[in-house]
Amino acid sequence: MLLSKTVVLITTYLQGTSAAHGGTGFLVSLADSRLPAPKAFGYLVTNRHVAEAIFKDGNNDCQRHAISQTFVTMNLKNEVNGNRSIRLPLSRPVNSWYFPDDPSVDLAVAPFGASDESDSINVGDGLFLTSDIWKQFAVTPGDKVLTTGFFRLYTGVHQFQPMVREGVLAMVPDDAMQSTLCQPARVYLADLHVIPGNSGSSVFLGPKSFLGGLVRPSNGAVPYLLLGVVAGYMYEDSDLTLRTTTDYEAVLHANSGIAIVVPAEQLKALLMSAPLRQLREQTIASMNIQKPK
Repeated sequence: MLLSKTVVLITTYLQGTSAAHGGTGFLVSLADSRLPAPKAFGYLVTNRHVAEAIFKDGNNDCQRHAISQTFVTMNLKNEVNGNRSIRLPLSRPVNSWYFPDDPSVDLAVAPFGASDESDSINVGDGLFLTSDIWKQFAVTPGDKVLTTGFFRLYTGVHQFQPMVREGVLAMVPDDAMQSTLCQPARVYLADLHVIPGNSGSSVFLGPKSFLGGLVRPSNGAVPYLLLGVVAGYMYEDSDLTLRTTTDYEAVLHANSGIAIVVPAEQLKALLMSAPLRQLREQTIASMNIQKPK
């Protein structure tokens, strides 16, 4: 499975300005046998600070900005006039964002169904690295990780081209630490160099082997597992103090190479939250009403 096919480019435009801000999103699916093939609900995942355009001000406080429009760029299977990418607007209420109740969790999901023409792959919820699977595969700091996301210096001319990078799981903090929404949060740290535009990128754990972004199973093992979502990185300021920042912002400072990752277990919890469960039940009920009698 080519991991780059799971990610998309998210572009937001702020109200009253023509400035565009780019971040990464990726596609996941939640299995439900009551649905027709592929029997799953589809969602777009990114960070809350991408979905709501939250930046730090001069006092290092997080400020939300009003958004006029949000677009998703993804690839098609076939070229149209020499171009394989397509730009789609997110529209309410169909693609409304949903957020965790805990304001420290830097996640956002929106219902999103990719068309059959899109060259994309959803990450199934069975591949989320939850605590039980964590124990099963004896995951530990030092294990290899892989991320793929938007590269702001070159997005591709005829298609969207994500960048793939490799690193290691560096630390699993034993308590909450200051994170990207200006308050303490439960996160992982990865020795993984991320840059502005990588916010919302998926981070996968390779328990066995992977090559060139094409993940290969070994000895029948699970081929890859979703560790979490890139939220930002630690940086050094002028007095050599380590601080957190989102990689949605373009600010000049020394990147420490330590990425902040929101755990996949928190994403699973958001997908199973009451508002999204209710939305799924409403969809199923609507389908049953429309069935011919």
